[in-house]
Amino acid sequence: MKMIYVFALPISLIACYGAAPPKPPQIPLPQIAEGTPIEVHSETNTTIEAVDKQASTCPAGHAEGDPACVITHYTENEPVTRTTTTASYGGQPINFAQFKVITDPKWNDKLGELDDLSTKCHRANIPRYAGMGLMLGGLVTGLVVGGSAGQAILYGGVGLGGASYALGYFAFGGRDCVEARELYNYLNVQEETAWNSVQGADYATQMKALADQFNAAHGPGRRASLDMRQ
Repeated sequence: MKMIYVFALPISLIACYGAAPPKPPQIPLPQIAEGTPIEVHSETNTTIEAVDKQASTCPAGHAEGDPACVITHYTENEPVTRTTTTASYGGQPINFAQFKVITDPKWNDKLGELDDLSTKCHRANIPRYAGMGLMLGGLVTGLVVGGSAGQAILYGGVGLGGASYALGYFAFGGRDCVEARELYNYLNVQEETAWNSVQGADYATQMKALADQFNAAHGPGRRASLDMRQ
């Protein structure tokens, strides 16, 4: 059991932080002109659709969720309400990725912050890779040598490697790798370029609020339109 734990230790450490993320893909934007508002349009429709359902039949003495229960799947027609939201700028449709970039006043600042975090993250590579090498080297050598000497090599390699890895995390920018990855995930909106519309009342509310903020700062002073059709 101890051997398994020692072997799992470096693997879990390796997952703590990694290489700096790349630059997020650049999103083509419409030409921004002061005084041009973002328009948000939402439409809500209710239709009758077949909805997946399930029912549980349980023997006496067994509650729902018990493995002894039999689950039956079926469909049932019922009303389903969906809200679809689109946005446009200067009279031209924009996708959700473009909307997100345009309405975030600190987008360029976040890109700069990502560059800074990535630079700091690169400094952690030397102690990170050294730590990984020591840990894996100690494991392999210790298993080959065997006996008490092999065990000493194994634990020594894991200990020194773990210390080097931790040094990279706490002193050389390893923590910045984690933060950089989280920021990259926010700034990487490549997938959202295919979202010409979004579903859900929450999206409708959030997009209206963001468009209102943008128009208050850059638009002609009127609020974003949000037409709700039943």
